[in-house]
This record gives sequence, structure tokens and C-alpha cells, in this order.
Amino acid sequence: MRRTLTLLTLCPTVLLAQTTWNVDVGGSTIGTTDPYYAPQNLVIEVGDIVVWDESSGTHNINGSTSTFPNNPASFYSGTPQNTQYPWTFTFTVPGFYEYHCDQQGHAATQFGTITVIDPTNVQEYRQPEAVMLFPVPVQDRLMVSINGCTGAQTGEVLNADGRVVRSQPLLDSKLNAVDLTGLPSGNYYLLVLGTGRKPIMKPFVKE
Repeated sequence: MRRTLTLLTLCPTVLLAQTTWNVDVGGSTIGTTDPYYAPQNLVIEVGDIVVWDESSGTHNINGSTSTFPNNPASFYSGTPQNTQYPWTFTFTVPGFYEYHCDQQGHAATQFGTITVIDPTNVQEYRQPEAVMLFPVPVQDRLMVSINGCTGAQTGEVLNADGRVVRSQPLLDSKLNAVDLTGLPSGNYYLLVLGTGRKPIMKPFVKE
């Protein structure tokens, strides 16, 4: 009986073997190479370790749930000035993760994703929509949830004829409010514009 228990105890260790993944961190907004993570996208397994090491510039790793509320768990290396490299994080919760660098202007090109799969549980992990609008139909206050690194800087409200009737700054990876006061009822589009990424257009109805 003791031998059987010992073998059963060892089985989880065999199943949860760790793999270490290395990500190069570098680039600068004032240099010839834009800020980056390389590789930008990883697919790993539960229990695997990711090691970020900085080769140039000043950067950090921000995958906190305060910035990316859809992340299954939070990881954060500290501010760009205080991050100590190499920086290591072990992913123990399966799901889809996003992260970026907080240094000014870096998030337009320096962002990444990590998909953590559980090999013992077959499941598909999908990236959440980059931009979500609510409530729809809306009255005077449209909430715009920007999930992840879209490079978003400006939101333009277009009427059914394609004419811009409202414009305001937007914050990437945040919940934004767009004031629609004074606009007549009807069908509209929100066009999200930014740097380094394709524009995103979402339809909505104003009551």
C-alpha cells in the first residue's frame, strides 16, 4: 500500500513538467527600433515559466487585471524604471492574457499575448473583443470598453451618412464614456482610431 501511494504522489509531478520560455524586451521610441517583445505571442501550458530579459531601452511588463480586466490572473513587473531583469513569472491559471509596456508611447508597438492551456482539460481560449459598447441602445452616455492594446487615441462618432458628429480622446485598455447629449435618435458608428493598428468601427443605436 505504501508503494502505491508513493507512485500516485509522483504522477502529478510528471504531468506538470515545466517549460521555460524566453522573451526579449527592447527598442525605443527615440531609436531606430520600435519598442517590442519578441516573441510577441506565446502559447504555453499551465505551470510554464516566462522569463523576460531586457536587451535595450527602459521597459516593464504590465499584465495586471487593473489594466487588462479580462486576464485570468494578474502579473506586473513594476514600473519601467524599477523593473529588475531578467523578470520571471509562472503561469498557473489557464486562459488568454494580454500585456504591454507602460513607458510613454511604448504600448502602440510593445504589447503581447500569452495563451495558457491546461493539457488535462480540452478547452478553447478566445481573445475578447477589442472594443465593446454598452448599453445598446443608448441614450446620452455610451460606455466604450477597450480591451487590450489597440493603440486607441481618438473616438469619432459617425452618423448614418458617414459624417463625424462627435469626437473625443480615448484611453487604451480602459473604460471610456462618450457623451452623446444633443444627438438625435438613430443609427451611428463609433470609429476608434490610434497608432500602429487598424481602425476599429462598431455600430450602435441611440434612442
